[in-house]
Amino acid sequence: MITDISSPFGQLDPPLQLSFIILLHTLTELLQTNDYVHVIAFDFSKAIDRVRHHSIASKLANFPLPDYLYNWIINNLSDRQHQTRLGGNVSPTLPINASIIQGSGLGQVEYVFTASELHPISPFNRFCKYADDTYLLVPATISLSIPSEIQHISDWATANNLQLNNSKSQEMIVHLPRRRKFFPNPIAIPGIERVDKMNIGYLV
Repeated sequence: MITDISSPFGQLDPPLQLSFIILLHTLTELLQTNDYVHVIAFDFSKAIDRVRHHSIASKLANFPLPDYLYNWIINNLSDRQHQTRLGGNVSPTLPINASIIQGSGLGQVEYVFTASELHPISPFNRFCKYADDTYLLVPATISLSIPSEIQHISDWATANNLQLNNSKSQEMIVHLPRRRKFFPNPIAIPGIERVDKMNIGYLV
């Protein structure tokens, strides 16, 4: 590969290790029949803070969860309040109807349910998702689908009170070393930085 995907694999928790393996497996599959693959890492501004509680509840209802588990998650989201402390000053406590607890096991699961309905437009493109990290893999044969996929993701984000931040999103071209001489550099995606190294983890 001319590009490098790196991650402190041994330091990652098991679910993230599994997500990393799935991403590499998907890349390997796509490279069997394509000269290269676009890997696009999307950034959603303050995603954890913007997830609406009622949106999580409605999406949970579409899954065959036991009643006690559904009720437990809903109870965890109910009557949430926020207070800000700065120096010796403390703000009034106010109710909030969005945000999930970052760093908690349940918070990651809640975001997974939020993103569960996000699918690529083309059946040949693939999503790899973990918590609020979202990667779109587009094979070379359908590179022209990228603009419509990005618009689709942006529309989904807007509908879910999220904001796609292209300025912090990244694209990387991955290929097998022996194939590099057979294709020209792919056209860059407007507004998204192309990189030759990408760290896969909680932060991209």
